[in-house]
Amino acid sequence: MPSCRATSDTDALGASGVNQPASEPGTAPGISRRAAVLWLGLAANATAAAIEDMGRAPATQPKATVAPPALDAAAAGFLAFSRSMTGHAELAPQTAQRIYAAMAQRSTDFPMQAQRLAQLATTAGEPGALLASASDAGLRDTALAVVAAWYTGTVGSGRGASVVAYADALMYAPVRDAQSAPTYCPDGPAWWTRDPPPIGVSPPVEKAATPPPTTGFPMPTTGSPPPPRTEPQSSAPAGGAR
Repeated sequence: MPSCRATSDTDALGASGVNQPASEPGTAPGISRRAAVLWLGLAANATAAAIEDMGRAPATQPKATVAPPALDAAAAGFLAFSRSMTGHAELAPQTAQRIYAAMAQRSTDFPMQAQRLAQLATTAGEPGALLASASDAGLRDTALAVVAAWYTGTVGSGRGASVVAYADALMYAPVRDAQSAPTYCPDGPAWWTRDPPPIGVSPPVEKAATPPPTTGFPMPTTGSPPPPRTEPQSSAPAGGAR
C-alpha cells in the first residue's frame, strides 16, 4: 500500500506564499507554462507599444535656438542704414555688428559718420536717394564702403583686412538658389547634375556700344578695375556728422 505524506501549507503555496502549480516539463522550476506564456504576451505588447510610439515621434528633435544678443543703438542705426542702402532687408544683425566694429577700429570718425548716415536713412529710404543724400553730406565714400563691405564680406584691404562674413556676403546672393559659396556643399553627391532652378528674370537687353571718341587722347579699353573701397573716410568732411 503506497505511503502518504501530509502536505503542509508551505508545500502547497511555495516559499513566497503564492499558490504555485507544479512545474510542467520544459519550464523553469517554480514557473508554470501558463505563467510563462502570460509574461511573454505582456512583453510583446510592451514592445509593440514602444515601436508605435517611436513611429509617431519626430525623426529629429528640434534644435534649441539661442537668440543673438541685442544690438546697441549705434549698431541698430547702422543696420537700418545698411538695409536701406543695399536694398536687402534680410541683412543679419550679427554681421552688421562686425562691420560696424571693424570700421570703427579703422577710423575714429566712423561712429559719428554712421550716426549721420542712420539719420539720413530715416528720410531717404530708396538706395539711389539715400546715396544722393550721403553725397550731399560729404559721406559718399563711407556709404559706398559700407555697401562694399556687405558685398565682399571684408573690411579693409591687404594683410590688414578683416573678414566679417563669407557665405552670407551679398555677392553670392544672386545665385544662392542654385550655387553655394565656394567650399560649401549645398546638397548630396552629384547635386550639380540636376537642372538649375528657373532664373525668373527677363533676358538681357543688348545696348548699342558707345562709339570711341574722335578727338583727344584715346581711352583705355583693357585692364582690371580697381578693387572696391571697404574702409570709411579718414576724417569727417565739412557739413557731415556733427
